[in-house]
Amino acid sequence: MNSFVFGSEEFQCELQESPHHAGEVGFLQSVLTPGMHVIDAGANRGVTAVAIAKEIGGEGHLYAFEPVPEFYADLKENLLRNGAENVSAHPLALSNRRGRIQFYKHGGASGITPAQDAEVLSVEATTVTDFLAEQGQDRIDFLNLDCEGSELLVFRGAERTLENHGPQIFCEIHRGYLGELDQSADDVVGFLTELGYEVRPLQVENLDGEADVEKCSHVYARRPADEDSVEELEEKIADLKGRIPIHSVRPAMMQELEELEEQLRAAQKDRGT
Repeated sequence: MNSFVFGSEEFQCELQESPHHAGEVGFLQSVLTPGMHVIDAGANRGVTAVAIAKEIGGEGHLYAFEPVPEFYADLKENLLRNGAENVSAHPLALSNRRGRIQFYKHGGASGITPAQDAEVLSVEATTVTDFLAEQGQDRIDFLNLDCEGSELLVFRGAERTLENHGPQIFCEIHRGYLGELDQSADDVVGFLTELGYEVRPLQVENLDGEADVEKCSHVYARRPADEDSVEELEEKIADLKGRIPIHSVRPAMMQELEELEEQLRAAQKDRGT
């Protein structure tokens, strides 16, 4: 179904039938916090956009990007259906440069790599850094990417933002599409690592299992401990503990808590406290 109401019985049935989408939503719910400013690239019909909007709340803001007109119309409808007033939708692709680029729509997906029997579209593209400058926005806390081969290009277009702001990153890895562009998952990870990120491979269908770069479905990246102050880490830990339910704790939340507590110990050691 293209239209949905998040949390409805019908929508929950859809998630149960798609462990991939359920895993994406579950992971985002475990790492996002109220008040965050987020970019959702490749928003499609808006499943992750609505999930993000609910987690960041009225004090946060989501910039959702979807360049395919048909998908953009679905996105707008679903944002309205779900009362996502903290979201601004933009009919743009994100890449490493501004201007019009060629896009290929095939079934319910789209991207910059050719596909058999695909509809060829000309869409407007921008970069993360240019977009934020135009918006007068000097803050971004989180990037959620599902770009079907454009992963590395989007990061190159966001390089200054990644260096200056160090937002957390949750990015789907599309090996086949990357390969058609003579790129790889290792290239994506290497680029982020050079910018000071620690990158964790994930398999969203089994978030509490082990994953490596060669087989992961996504990567989660964040700056290491010495980028955060002790006070910031203490606030993050307190916030996360406040969101952990009494029952049915998500493995991803517990892993994040363990990582934050380890970062806090390292930061306190560096400070001599």
